[in-house]
Amino acid sequence: MFYLPMNLLKMLTSFLLFLSLFHFLTEAREADLVLLHDSGEAVCLDGSPPGYYYRPGVGADANNWILHLEGGGWCPNEDNCLDRSKGTLGSSKNWTQTTSFSGFLSDEQEYNPDFYQWNVVFLKYCDGASFAGYVAEPVNVKGTNIYFRGFKILQLILQSVMDKGMSNAKEVILTGCSAGGLATYIHTNYVKSLLSPTVKFHAIADAGYFIDAPDVNGEWYIRTFYSDVFNMQNCSDGVNQDCIAAYKGTNETWKCFMAQYTYPHISSPIFSFNSQVDTWQLVAILKLECKPPNCTEEQMKQFFNFYEEFKKASEPIVSSTVNGAFLDSCLAHCQTLDNQGWAVRSVQNQTGATTFGNWYFERSGLKNIADCSYPCNKSC
Repeated sequence: MFYLPMNLLKMLTSFLLFLSLFHFLTEAREADLVLLHDSGEAVCLDGSPPGYYYRPGVGADANNWILHLEGGGWCPNEDNCLDRSKGTLGSSKNWTQTTSFSGFLSDEQEYNPDFYQWNVVFLKYCDGASFAGYVAEPVNVKGTNIYFRGFKILQLILQSVMDKGMSNAKEVILTGCSAGGLATYIHTNYVKSLLSPTVKFHAIADAGYFIDAPDVNGEWYIRTFYSDVFNMQNCSDGVNQDCIAAYKGTNETWKCFMAQYTYPHISSPIFSFNSQVDTWQLVAILKLECKPPNCTEEQMKQFFNFYEEFKKASEPIVSSTVNGAFLDSCLAHCQTLDNQGWAVRSVQNQTGATTFGNWYFERSGLKNIADCSYPCNKSC
């Protein structure tokens, strides 16, 4: 029988342990679904239980947490919400058991060097109102009950995550894209209030700065859309309460469901990651029926007018000496969730990942940048 010398055996054992650890740290790790059964009032549109995906943090970042609020639009009326309740944005019945992430949520050091080892909690979106609504009684639509309980869902998931270890967090970042980006703006104060004062808390909202602007016909359609969502789902208690107080006594509390009106009332540091010519806004707010540059001269005029409207609405972001920003001029939507948008696309020769890192860690370098006018950016 062949025996290895003891010192060589120890070296081999250590080497095998190193390989095992290296494999664990370098292999893309999936996040597991956590469904919150027996959730009481906190249910999706169809009454199914809410939930989230969770990927544990490792190493030196085991006590640092990223909370991502999923996006996916809104339902502005009961019939639309009923339709939505039959899919994955209104029901948990067909959510997959595992998922993986890219961009800011990636566990690949190459694309996400500052945050790849953090805990990631991906809050699934199934209420249709950016986790903000609460109507006590179910709403019967064509013989089927649907539920408006988004704020209860947010509260329940955050409590579950606190129990899972976030109560011991050192650092927490709230983020989200699209409807989740809007949710980031409107829930930042609330999430901060749940954490210990010793926690370093920041937020980064991606593609959530939907502006109050007229469409190509001069009509303010988006105001009606957001006010309908806000009123139908009774969102007044589930948005930024300082904003609600500012509009108290008016019929404009619905404005607290829009980022540009909520932004002045956010009390925690927040970073805005947005295209100045966001593709969703061009279609849904401006109602532009072409994709630049394949537009008529009149359509391109309307496009550039919208760009100017966005610049005016985002002036408080650009002028902030506390908050950060990466405002590019790419025809894009939700850029932090893919490696290209997060770690490759650039403004002034600096990526969004680097810009956010400079701001978050107070490094030297640009922390708040706005792009030149479309189509100047060659990295798009």
